[in-house]
Amino acid sequence: FHGIDWDLMKTVYEKQVPHVSNSFEMAEVLSEMLGELNSSHSGARSPGYKLTNPDATASLGIFMNYAHQGDGILIDEIIIGGPLDRASFNIKAGMVILKIDGNTIEQNQDVAKYLNRKTDQFTLLEIVDPATRKKEIITMKPISLRTESGLLYKRWVKTNAKEVNELSNGQLGYVHIPGMGDGPYRSIYQDMMGKYFNRKGMIIDTRFNGGGDLVADLAMFFTGVPFITYETEAKVVGGEPVSRWTKPTIALINESMYSDGHCFACGYTDLNIGKTVGMPVPGTCSYAGWEGLPDGSRWGVVPVSAKDKSGNWMENNQTEPTIKVKNMPGVIDKGRDQQLERAVEEMLKDVNK
Repeated sequence: FHGIDWDLMKTVYEKQVPHVSNSFEMAEVLSEMLGELNSSHSGARSPGYKLTNPDATASLGIFMNYAHQGDGILIDEIIIGGPLDRASFNIKAGMVILKIDGNTIEQNQDVAKYLNRKTDQFTLLEIVDPATRKKEIITMKPISLRTESGLLYKRWVKTNAKEVNELSNGQLGYVHIPGMGDGPYRSIYQDMMGKYFNRKGMIIDTRFNGGGDLVADLAMFFTGVPFITYETEAKVVGGEPVSRWTKPTIALINESMYSDGHCFACGYTDLNIGKTVGMPVPGTCSYAGWEGLPDGSRWGVVPVSAKDKSGNWMENNQTEPTIKVKNMPGVIDKGRDQQLERAVEEMLKDVNK
């Protein structure tokens, strides 16, 4: 119980039960009680409420200029893959969206007001090009914020890969692992054994990794040792192993990794696979165990935790990076990723020894 007197906690929190009037409040009481354990993978949640026709802000798939004075939305950037990224639309940065479904976008109103419940609905946009003063009306379908988030993630990965390629003069490759599952593994395997196969080393970005169960597969993949080469008199044409990465890697880690994300950071470090750059990863390498209640609520605690290579409990035992680098406010918001820059610098030292 992490040193907590659990019987005492029962006495403290059962006093709140008579005042509970619904599932949400009961889940809050249970969450507060389980929070006393100071453990990951624990808490409670209610089944929630089913609303008919709830508010839901849609997205136009753009970056808007918040410094714009006057009515309308000034477009700073059109997100690739978004609803306005179409060859049939002659829409570009610098144009202003004046109306949505005939309603003028007033400067003193929240833009979300005009996009409520518009996801996947045919929507009319009146747009003007300030340079030519030409107006046009187009029909499009806004996307959900969830879909927009996916597009922004792809944009972020593409931006990072481009930066690594430029900073290393094409010597290094870049992949990001968002979670520990089949999809991310297939993606990085395809990239590393495909378009990055001839690179001297790889930047393995695991920042913001939410967990799953992939740490052993990744550790195996990143620790391949070459033992056969296939050659002609003129050049090397292949070798073994063909299914594991055999060149140097460096891992980016940060404070927003969780669960199996922490397991990876710890394992990568303890196995000396390569250097790590970034910020300490919270100690959350444990398994979740959830139980259901009759009303649909769920509660959970850690049924099985983990110990590292040295036999230390990993729960609440953070993993320190080899090189500590914080992405500083005032820098990261201007487009500079100091952690990524340092990772490239360190990897180039290793591959060009």
